Amino acid sequence: MNLSAAFSPETRELPFASYGEYTDYLFSCVDLQLSAYIRNLMELFAREDGSFRNILYPDIDTAYSLCEKHLADFAARTGHQKMAEEKTAPEPEEDDGLTDLFASLAEPAPQPEPEPAPAIAELLAYVRSRAEKTDPAVTPLPLHALCEKLGMDDFTLFCFACAILSSTQTNYASIFQITNQNGSSPTPTVESAARVYFGKSFAMTTAYGEMSLALETLRPVIDLQIDNAMPFSTPISPDKRLIDFLFGKHPERIDESYDRFFTTLTGKEELDPFIANREVLDALNISYDDGTRLFSLYGDEGAGRKFTIRHFCADHGLACVSVNGSKLFVYDFSFVEKALWALCRECILLGACCCLDNLEYREEEKDKFFGYMDLAFEKLGKHNITAFTVSRDKLPLREMTQIEFTQLEIPTPNNQEREDVWRYYAKDYVLCNDVDLQEMATKFLFTPGKIKSALRQAKSLSAMAKYLNIVRSCLFQSCYNQMSHELTKKATKIKATYTWDDIVMSKDQREALEHACDQMRYRKQVYEQWDYNRKYPYGRGLSVLLFGAPGTGKSMCAQVLANALNLELYRVDLSKVIDKYVGETEKSISMIFREAKKCNVVLFFDECDTLFAKRSDDGGSNQASNNNKTALLLQEVEAYDGVSVLATNYKHNIDPAFFRRMKFIVEFQFPDPETRYILWKTTIPKGTPLADDVDLRFLADRFEFVGGNIKNCILNAAFLAASDGDGKQVHMRHYLQAIRYEFVKTGKVFTRSDFEPYADEVL
Repeated sequence: MNLSAAFSPETRELPFASYGEYTDYLFSCVDLQLSAYIRNLMELFAREDGSFRNILYPDIDTAYSLCEKHLADFAARTGHQKMAEEKTAPEPEEDDGLTDLFASLAEPAPQPEPEPAPAIAELLAYVRSRAEKTDPAVTPLPLHALCEKLGMDDFTLFCFACAILSSTQTNYASIFQITNQNGSSPTPTVESAARVYFGKSFAMTTAYGEMSLALETLRPVIDLQIDNAMPFSTPISPDKRLIDFLFGKHPERIDESYDRFFTTLTGKEELDPFIANREVLDALNISYDDGTRLFSLYGDEGAGRKFTIRHFCADHGLACVSVNGSKLFVYDFSFVEKALWALCRECILLGACCCLDNLEYREEEKDKFFGYMDLAFEKLGKHNITAFTVSRDKLPLREMTQIEFTQLEIPTPNNQEREDVWRYYAKDYVLCNDVDLQEMATKFLFTPGKIKSALRQAKSLSAMAKYLNIVRSCLFQSCYNQMSHELTKKATKIKATYTWDDIVMSKDQREALEHACDQMRYRKQVYEQWDYNRKYPYGRGLSVLLFGAPGTGKSMCAQVLANALNLELYRVDLSKVIDKYVGETEKSISMIFREAKKCNVVLFFDECDTLFAKRSDDGGSNQASNNNKTALLLQEVEAYDGVSVLATNYKHNIDPAFFRRMKFIVEFQFPDPETRYILWKTTIPKGTPLADDVDLRFLADRFEFVGGNIKNCILNAAFLAASDGDGKQVHMRHYLQAIRYEFVKTGKVFTRSDFEPYADEVL
């Protein structure tokens, strides 16, 4: 069928009325070439010049009929069917009455030669011309836009159109079986497409360049399984994701094969304004304008790393596809390589940049992680895709890639910025009068993301507590709930219930600890109002070292300090901090202090000599590692602006450098008889029904126990009394029996004389 009228030069400058009209014209170009190619095959077979099996003849005829039907349907849809028929019909002759008389004598009239069909390049140029005249805002043409983005030449466009027809219309299977000359291959290959495209002029040597270029051009969007031995026999078959993008109702939907790794970072929702760290976005834009396409943003959770990327994308009209590195990079190389190919394709299809998120690795996984990052950068860079890395700590990018990059930290906002962020997000809530946002900004060194989350959670907590508005206690609880899960894996929250009235200590001890609390209470006055920040910019926190025998009250004292300062207490679990892998212990230590700083909590290192051991220079690798840990701890304790409490039973094991850097050192001495009497008297709860025979003075004078032992004896005696007889009172014998158990537990030798004159009641 000749469709010259449909491709008339008069309509070449007209825009397409719809996407369907564009695809109709493009696919008709393919049908015309297929029809001509199959007609040539039929002629070869008819002359017996071809090398076709006889069994293929019916299939050839069927394939040709299908192509002609497709062309007829196209002509009907575009309104050129009648025009084509009129153009090929013979001109009517005047009937002068002699026609019938001489009909038998006349020679057959010669048939007009069929008008040659336009060359395929001319047809495709027509389609491109009209597509370029079409306003994409009025009539989107996703297929044309993708072809232009990939820079497809005519032959590659033809291959792509063949592949789309094969994947979307089942009746093309029999047609491509003929062009492939293989009844079991219904998908076009680069070679079969070339044979159809070039027709009689096809030669492998002259078409090699076009076929090779087609493979390279289609590779970013079609997963080509290229056999290097026979590259041009590669089937060209778009998958569901590509077809969905070209013709689906939700072209922006991420490839469902990888949606557990990929997410769309950008959307249509309105972005919050920049309140803090606006200079980071300005630096990104300047670097981007200078040609940089790889950026690394690092900072604390909620600092605004992705928020900054969203604003960057809005400024430059880009979408952004994010990939979860911690999820993806645990798989083997072949899977990751294919996923990264799919990631690049998403960026190409959506016109998006890429965000590599959750980039964390353990030291033993370093080589594998660096290899995957290098692979990702290489694939993204090959397609000139703008890429961002998002991490908590600064990544050693120079060890991962040679691509030029810009690396920027997004710091925690300063005090005024935090207050501005609190006020901006608080406008959507009703706060009670006891809420002071300036206090919240000063007390909690939060990022904007955590401030937003704290207010949202405080609203829920207040509602559950049956408050109409957000109250101070619920807002504080919500802020403490923002504590990083990483910290809670390394440290345990201890409820600080003890007060100054619950602890027994000497006057000097109490005075030292009260002065320690004063350094936190009046810190703002001294450092800010009296301008001590200028002279003392470092070491503004409070560090207290408690040492003494076990059970003398060091842990209890840590609770008293936290309670007095109205701060939460976290006891560092040393068994979870110390790691056998080199560098991991140091990472944990840094993380603990960093996260504690955000919520202004008290860090309690019990038995700290395990970590704060003396340094030596014996030259061993293990000792060198221990020295590094001790040095890092010295730096972190001194730099920490909050409260750190260290307790040890063995002062002589502590590195001497710690004593100089501790603000306060308090020794817990073994209690004398008078102190023990106070301990016995104050530790027994007031509601205890004491019998008249209980002699606390005797217990304090006779048994040299520390507070921890006394506490155990009091508790055990209460249970002994509750289970003895009527269980109405705690007698002397119960305390003596509990003391005997304590002796046995601690391995102390006792005799009858130790319990006289009450020995008969216990032995």
